[in-house]
Amino acid sequence: MPVTRSELLFLAGGAIAGAAAAKNFDRLKEKVGPWVATAGDAFGDAYSAAARRVGEKVESIQDAMAEMRQAPAAGDASATTS
Repeated sequence: MPVTRSELLFLAGGAIAGAAAAKNFDRLKEKVGPWVATAGDAFGDAYSAAARRVGEKVESIQDAMAEMRQAPAAGDASATTS
């Protein structure tokens, strides 16, 4: 599959940007570090909230399934004792 000119330009631009970032990594780390830490904290909070909601939903579904299993058993027990 041939590479188009625009694909080659994006590849070259990415390589140049990567080389520049690697060369200046220490400076970039100092300047961008606090922003990344703040974004990481916000992402962590959002992820834990989403995981908690999913866990609650799974638990409610499991409770409903357990109740459905118990309902026929309770109905059968009352029918056999009558």
